[in-house]
Amino acid sequence: MTFMRSTNDTDQSGTSAEARVGALASKALSVLAARRTAVRQLSEEHICALEHAVCGPGPEQRDAVIEGMRAEGIGIAEICDHYIPEVARRLGDQWCNDTLSFADVTIGSARLQSLLRDIAEDEHPSHGRRDSEVVVMVLAGEHHTLGAMVLTGQLRRMGVSVRLALGTSTPEVCKIVEGAAFDAILISVAAREDLDMVRETVALLRQSTRGGVPLIVGGGVLDMGFDMAKAATGADYATNDLRSALKFSGCEIQAGPS
Repeated sequence: MTFMRSTNDTDQSGTSAEARVGALASKALSVLAARRTAVRQLSEEHICALEHAVCGPGPEQRDAVIEGMRAEGIGIAEICDHYIPEVARRLGDQWCNDTLSFADVTIGSARLQSLLRDIAEDEHPSHGRRDSEVVVMVLAGEHHTLGAMVLTGQLRRMGVSVRLALGTSTPEVCKIVEGAAFDAILISVAAREDLDMVRETVALLRQSTRGGVPLIVGGGVLDMGFDMAKAATGADYATNDLRSALKFSGCEIQAGPS
C-alpha cells in the first residue's frame, strides 16, 4: 500500500486523513490476513525475520530470508498468500498502536508489494494454457493494493489469466473491457470507500460490457454484509471467497491456490 493523501487533510468530523488512512489500512490488512487457509501454522520466526528485513535498508536481508524459507520447504504460494499479508497486517497494527512510524510502515509495505511482484514473476510463466480471463480492479484513488496483488497470484495459479488494473481510471478500464471476452471483473472495495463512486464505476462497466460480464465486488465492503454490499455497489455478486466468485462467473479452474 502507498499513502498519497496529505496528513493535514481533515474530513467534516475533524478526523485527519492520516488517521483515516491508518484505520483503513489496519482494517484492510486484518481482513486479508483473516482469509488465510494455510494447512500448517505459520512460523513466527519467519514472520519476524521477514518483517525485520522489509524494514531494513536494502534488499539483501529480504532475499536471504526468502531463500531460507524456501530451503525449509516453504513454497512461493505460501509466502505470497500467507506470510506477506501477515507481515503487512502487523506493520499496519504497529502504526495504529504508535510503535512504528508512518514513514516506516509506508516503506515496509511498499517493499512487501515489490517482493510479492518479484517472486510472483518467477512463479507464473508467460506461456501456458489459460481457460479463463478476468480483470482485477482497484479503483483510482484507492492505495491499498496488496490484497489485489495476492488475489492475482492465486488466480494465475488456478489457470486464470488476469488483467490487473491498479488505480486505473474508470474510463480507461471501460476501454479495456469494451468488446473484450473477459469472464468477470473483480473489483476490490475497501470498507470506507466512496460507495457512490463505486456504484457509478459498476454502472459504467456494465454499460461498456453491455451487461455481458459479471461484476463482482469483494474486500472490506463485505463487512456490511453480502446483500447490503451487493445492493450498495450495484454489483452482480459480492464475495470474498475466490472459488465462489469464479463459480458465479462460470470460469474454468485448473488447480486450487496453495
